[in-house]
Amino acid sequence: MISLFIKINRRHDFSIFIIHLKKGITMKNIISRGFILIGLIALSSGLLASQGLYWEQTTVVPAANGKEIHSSSYYLAHMFKQQSEKAAMIFRLDKEKIFHIDNEKKEYSEMTFAEFEANMKKMNGEAEDKMSKMKKQLESMPEEQRKMMEKMLGSQIMGGDSQTKIDAVKTSEKKTISGYACVKYSLEEDGKEIGNVWTTTSVPDFSNMQKDMKEYSRRMTAQMPMKGSQIATAMMKIEGFPIQTTIANITTTVIKIEKKSIAASEFEVPSGYKKVDPKILMGSK
Repeated sequence: MISLFIKINRRHDFSIFIIHLKKGITMKNIISRGFILIGLIALSSGLLASQGLYWEQTTVVPAANGKEIHSSSYYLAHMFKQQSEKAAMIFRLDKEKIFHIDNEKKEYSEMTFAEFEANMKKMNGEAEDKMSKMKKQLESMPEEQRKMMEKMLGSQIMGGDSQTKIDAVKTSEKKTISGYACVKYSLEEDGKEIGNVWTTTSVPDFSNMQKDMKEYSRRMTAQMPMKGSQIATAMMKIEGFPIQTTIANITTTVIKIEKKSIAASEFEVPSGYKKVDPKILMGSK
């Protein structure tokens, strides 16, 4: 699984990070962007386990001085949870809902798939307009500052020609990562590599319910801003469990995978948590 769980604090959508750059971005906020985009791309790989699957991963964010973020993921049929120390996201295919859990404030918010799709469609148009303005601002920056900003944003995700094509190409490159024999898939935009995914076929039951997961990802990524939907579509061609993924200068490596029984309660909102408006899922402050 790609599982780039960028530490959840405020806004999660990568496009919102770009939109608000002019207002000043702290390193804490830099880390908090991208979860929904990358999380949904992760789901497009279609990973499910009939008896439950648990894995841990580390994510390295160069824009945050190479900080290493640790997170974990849980999977049962139609249910997926990704969590860090302070927060979690739960995707319930059976209920067609997405939940954000704030363990620090003991609060949660929820949104239906339909609401999320509508919101992403609206944000898509806004993000494209903001991106156009941002690119003009970058052009007027001093070269050193411009390069720093491009590195932070990940130039390959920063919009561009809508006619470009992103594809996942299986290569002959192989290596062992976290004890798993992996093969490399290159994510290419018009023939130029913009990211890569190393996958293994050694994880049991990863394809049991792939069809359901791909349908879910198709719905969730159809309206994603920037190149998110193109990347997610390309990801659907990849075979195997992604052990290491690099996209937008962010690298996530799965360090442990375990097939085990997982209680259904793992995918429920903790008792006593207060329900609040879905500001994070809506990209609000």
